[in-house]
Amino acid sequence: MIGVHPLRLAGTVFDLLLPPVCAACGVTVEPGQAPVCGPCETRLPPVPLPRCPRCGFTRLPDLSSPERCGECEAWPEQLRRAESAFLHEPPAEALVHGLKYRGWTSLAARMGALMGPIARRLVCGPALLVPVPLSPARLRERGYNQAELLAAALARELDWPSRAVLSRGRQGRRQVRSGRADRARNVQGAFQVAASFLEEVASSRELAEFPIVLVDDVVTTGATAGACATTVEAVGLRCAGVVSFARTPPRVPGV
Repeated sequence: MIGVHPLRLAGTVFDLLLPPVCAACGVTVEPGQAPVCGPCETRLPPVPLPRCPRCGFTRLPDLSSPERCGECEAWPEQLRRAESAFLHEPPAEALVHGLKYRGWTSLAARMGALMGPIARRLVCGPALLVPVPLSPARLRERGYNQAELLAAALARELDWPSRAVLSRGRQGRRQVRSGRADRARNVQGAFQVAASFLEEVASSRELAEFPIVLVDDVVTTGATAGACATTVEAVGLRCAGVVSFARTPPRVPGV
């Protein structure tokens, strides 16, 4: 176990000592089954219709401007599309929390598989799945990048390639509970594409032709995905959009 992050090690020990349970409701599940029970999976809340064709979020058409969407009108043009499998509400919220903060990395396989159908909405053919990166400090703290685990699971589901070619330099403040403007400022200039990957692209026409689909666990305001998409396109690559397991509903001011 040398070199294993303490959180992952603790999760492995608990998996061995305790019966597997659903991450959402705590009911016991069969050994070898993903840690989410059938009833909870059927209750995962999809993003309701009608949806914006760009950001994939629920909206009622503005009769004065049918193409306008308040959720994505401030997005950079490089972030063309977003698709999310579910709303970030119970029980989907519990799965995200378990994967992200509780070290339940075994959730990633099922969550990634559930993202498969919506990822196909972004592109007509295969794409290169690129996880949204964590900062080095956050990666050391957590021991893994949940978006990278989801991207790997999604790659297996779709038989698409997956590469962690983006890195995040500076830490910035935590995005949780930050507003739209704060989130956008927090990620400005935070990402870069690996030089080694750009060298590969320069020598491989096949690799250069793959559109990039960003992968994340949750999309909230789109600030992080927008910064990643802008970074990708600044080096001459094409970003088709972002796919996430969950989408956070907009906040109601004062609530």
